[in-house]
Amino acid sequence: MSPILKNAGALALLWLAAFNANAQVQSAAVEAAPAQAAQTEAVVADPAVWGPYAKLVGKTFAGEDLAGWPGYASKTRSIQWEVPGKVMLETGVQANGTELSKMRISPGKRPGELYFDVEKSPNATARIVDADTLEFDAMLGYRSIVQVTGPDGYEMRVEKGGEVKGSARYLDMQTAAYSAHTVELAEKAVADKHAAMLALRAAGVPDEPVTELPADRVLAYQEPVRGPWGTLRITRGKAWEASACFAAVYINGRWAGRFEDAETATFKVPAGKVQVGVGSDPKGRGTCRVGGDAQTMHDTVLAKGESLHVYFAYNSGAKFKEALLAPAATQAGAP
Repeated sequence: MSPILKNAGALALLWLAAFNANAQVQSAAVEAAPAQAAQTEAVVADPAVWGPYAKLVGKTFAGEDLAGWPGYASKTRSIQWEVPGKVMLETGVQANGTELSKMRISPGKRPGELYFDVEKSPNATARIVDADTLEFDAMLGYRSIVQVTGPDGYEMRVEKGGEVKGSARYLDMQTAAYSAHTVELAEKAVADKHAAMLALRAAGVPDEPVTELPADRVLAYQEPVRGPWGTLRITRGKAWEASACFAAVYINGRWAGRFEDAETATFKVPAGKVQVGVGSDPKGRGTCRVGGDAQTMHDTVLAKGESLHVYFAYNSGAKFKEALLAPAATQAGAP
């Protein structure tokens, strides 16, 4: 056999051996993957080692303040395994929308302790009180406590001298309890907003001499409205010092008029939610354009056939008042 053929045969055998070895490695990896996944899924945190975190890992929670410091609760908190059985990772979003410092959680140096490695912040050690309660090292007299309150969530609180300084509740976002609570909060927000509107209307608007806005500065909502509508009167009150600048008034995002102090105008507006915005005059110059396109908003509701009066005046910014001039039930000729 020629040396060339002999070398070629040797190379072929080497390539075949390498191919078979690689195939065996890949096959072993494929076979091992389900086993590793199953092992990860099978990890169960021991409450004696992890305390309340044994019940919290693998879940994402939504937070809300209960008492004390406003904004104490994070908007969300998520607790997941980073290294199954060894290290948990807690992440989230704070109430102001910024990211919560990442916390890597592992068993402490002594039994019954958890160590919190906090990103860009001092680290902390917590003591496991029982399967539902964790207490952090006291600093400057403050005690921080994490306590599981049931299958749906947990609470966090800070105490000093027996007084609760801040407390928050966290609900598992995958539970029916969280869904029901979300609906409850939405209904409460609507009720609170309605109550605030009624209180505002009950207070009324100042009785001040005003003049009608000239026709050349009435820019919208004078045409007939298709469908249910009501009458919206808008008045710019007189400030402590007369302004040399027009105020731009917007109704539902549409530029409706340019107002001087002590001027008023009436608009035909579709019934429903109404948003009145006040800002600097787009045609103004110099200081009359301070603030650019920024607007101060006032939300209200106009029922079919109602006549509503919205009043604003500048006093360290635009301040709004409103009053119902004619309820829908009593307005003559209601559409």
